[in-house]
This record gives sequence, structure tokens and C-alpha cells, in this order.
Amino acid sequence: MSKPEQSGLIIHIRFALVVILSIGVMAVDLRSKALNDFRYYLETALYPVLAFADSPHKVSSVFSKQFKSHSELLEENEQLSSQNFEQRAEIMRLRSLETENEDMRRLLNSPSRDAPRRLFAEVLDVDSNPYLHRVVINRGTQAGVKESMPVITDAGLVGQVISTSYSFSRVLLLSDPSSSVPVVNSRTRMRALAVGSGAQDELLINNVPRSADVREGDLLLTSGLGGVYPSGYPVAVVSSIGFSESQPFALIKARPMVDIDKMRYVLLLWYQNPAENDDPKQNIAPKEPTDSKVALRQQRIKDLIESMSKPDAAMGTETLDIDPASVKKKEKTKEAAHD
Repeated sequence: MSKPEQSGLIIHIRFALVVILSIGVMAVDLRSKALNDFRYYLETALYPVLAFADSPHKVSSVFSKQFKSHSELLEENEQLSSQNFEQRAEIMRLRSLETENEDMRRLLNSPSRDAPRRLFAEVLDVDSNPYLHRVVINRGTQAGVKESMPVITDAGLVGQVISTSYSFSRVLLLSDPSSSVPVVNSRTRMRALAVGSGAQDELLINNVPRSADVREGDLLLTSGLGGVYPSGYPVAVVSSIGFSESQPFALIKARPMVDIDKMRYVLLLWYQNPAENDDPKQNIAPKEPTDSKVALRQQRIKDLIESMSKPDAAMGTETLDIDPASVKKKEKTKEAAHD
């Protein structure tokens, strides 16, 4: 074998060893998550490189904002002013509804629920793998971000945080095949499960019977089940309904409310499941129903026993001869007095 052939064989062997080693490391990390700490520190160390790579976009956006014409700024200012006015009016109405809700909860002796804290974040990158629907945001453990935090926009639910580093985090989108969200139909209050289909503009709605009342255009909201997502946030709109003779469930597809391609800014929620709330002020036990007649009768019997025990103590070891008829008469007299 000639020398060039030997060197080529050595290169092929090295390449095969590197491929086998890489596959082995990926398999170990996938099963045991042994490289999470290493990945965390590596991503933290490479954050300046990511920030430098994103700097041209930031510089271009700054220049584009500076070179806007005066008329565009005036038009945008007028539009924002009108939107701000409408939102203030809506906030006034929501405050009155919140006050009414708190009053009703107080009457029902039910604990009030505070709105979750929010954190503003910007989308830095989108995963290039077509089979993984994930994005990277510019908030990490430094800002208090934790795994499983819900992520939303002004249009609806986006997904949840699946991994964090010091300066940025990864978000699992609703369209990812491994994503599932408990939802409820806003029209019929029927519960279901929205699962990612692998397509950005499509979700699959599972476990819905064929006889269920579902229509195209129905709005699906988060149901709050599972303790991950708070209830009431828009998720998707039913886009198509189909049936198959071999399937006991309907084939329902929905369109997510959030357009991932146009998404630039998101909000992260600090949400706590009300069932796991440890605040004693929030965990107000409901009042136990009490039968007033039973309580009054018990008090009468107690008073009667006390009145019978007094002559017993004064007479020492002597025993009183108590007539049952007289006891009943005393009980009736005390009952009439209490009434």
C-alpha cells in the first residue's frame, strides 16, 4: 500500500472514530442529561460571540430608526396615542371587573388570585433544525428565568422555557412535536389537548369525541390544568374538522394565534399553580357549615349537666334521685328561654 493511500485510510479511520464518539456522547446526553452543566457554562462563555454576531442587526435597526422621516414619526405617534387612549379606557373597565371579582370572592370566602409577574424579552435566534421548533431569547438565570416558565405575546401563548443559561434561554414552541398544552373551548368549555404537529401554522387537537360540539373558528384557551400554563390565554383557532370511520376521535386541526415568523418580542410569566401556593394569606380555608339547632341543643345539654352536678358536689357522697319527667321539663323550660 502506497504512502498516500495509507494517509487517506488513516484520515477515514479518524473520521469514523470521531463520528462514533459524537453519536455516543449525544446518546449519553439524551438519556442521562449528563452534559447539562457543561452546556450551561459553554453557552455562557460563548454569549459574547452570539452578541457580536447579532450586533449588525442591532446597528442596522438603530440607523433605520434614526433615518425615519418626520411625517412617519408623526403618523406613528398619532397611532400610538390613539391606541394608548383605547387601552386606558379598557384598563378602567378591567379594574372595575377586578374589584367586582374580589368582592364576589370575598362573599364566597374564596382566595383572590394575583396576576403573575412578567418579564420582557427579545428573540435572538431561531433553531435551524427543521424538526425542532425552538427559539433563543435574551433573558437567562441572571434575570430570574427558570425552566417551564410560560412564554406569551400580545397575541397569545408561545410555549415554555426548556433550558436556561446565564444570559439567554431556549423556548419550546407550541408547534414542536414534543409540545402539548391542555386547552378549553371558549364557546362550549370542552377540554382537550393541543399537540404540536411539526408545522408552524398547525396544531393537532387530540382526545375529542366525534360527537363533541366543535366548530371551525372556535377559540381555544389554556385551561390551567397541569400547573404549567395559567388559564385564559389564547392558544389557537380551530381551522378544520374531519372524521374517520376507523378512529373514535375527531381529526381536529387548529391554527396558533402567534405567528412565529413575525415574532420579535415575548413576555415570560412567573406562574404558580394555585394548588401549590404556600402563602398562608392566599390559602383561606372555607368556612364549615354549622347547624345552629344542633349547636343550641348541645349547649342546652351542657348547661343541664352542669346544673345537675352542683347539688351532687354539695351533698358529698349522697346520690340524687332525679325524676326523668322533671329533667325533660327543665330541658323544655331552658329551650323556651333560649328561644
